[in-house]
Amino acid sequence: MHLKRCLVSTSSFRLSILLFAALAASCGDADRLSREGRSSGPYEIADVVDGGTVRVVATYRGDSVPARRRIDANINALHCKGKVLSEELVVDSASRGIRNVVVRLEGISRGKAPGRELMLINRDCSFHPHVGVAMAGSLLKASNEDPLTHSTHPYYGDRSFFNYQFVREGEVYPGRKLAEPGLVTVKCDVHNWMRAYVVVHDNPYAGVTDADGVLVIGEVPPGSYGYVAWHEKLGELRGTVEVAAGGQGEILLSLGPVE
Repeated sequence: MHLKRCLVSTSSFRLSILLFAALAASCGDADRLSREGRSSGPYEIADVVDGGTVRVVATYRGDSVPARRRIDANINALHCKGKVLSEELVVDSASRGIRNVVVRLEGISRGKAPGRELMLINRDCSFHPHVGVAMAGSLLKASNEDPLTHSTHPYYGDRSFFNYQFVREGEVYPGRKLAEPGLVTVKCDVHNWMRAYVVVHDNPYAGVTDADGVLVIGEVPPGSYGYVAWHEKLGELRGTVEVAAGGQGEILLSLGPVE
């Protein structure tokens, strides 16, 4: 993840952060992501007493909502053409919510059980989900729902993680364990427009905003936590959030436009 700047803002419960530009220099990349923000030891699954929630709302602050581009899907065009829209910046026209913003809480070494796997689906010449989160130690799996040849080829930075070639519809790759935190970029070697991203974290307290720009992270142990918000187009920012026993902390993100 290459950015022009990192912005830091802290508040007890409500945080409103403006991010005007991103993408380019060196506030973060996949290797740094794998080093920073780790808890001091292995994560431990335990009952969460008086757990709270963190509610994230990410909204677009530009004058007009950007329209999604239609991709010229000219490979296997009989199946792909007309089905593929750009997913690099998806904003809801009514709520102005931004989809696919990842927020992860840092410094939590004990708490709820993580998910065991993340499935990447090749469908209609796109990856689903476009952006996902997983905890280190979980499986990254893949499947193909298209009557086409696809590849699912993830990278940790510049390091190839695996490269599975699908030759028929209904095929499933059983997965490989995500060994370390970091940003995984997924490509298809057959269809050059296909991209997906997986943020691998050292605890299960991470998620992705929905079509309305909303994310709720549950079963959070009471305390004060640093967070990192990341978006493939709008970049990365950091702050802190307080979670009271049985209460709710809020992170309000106001992002964009990219200059």
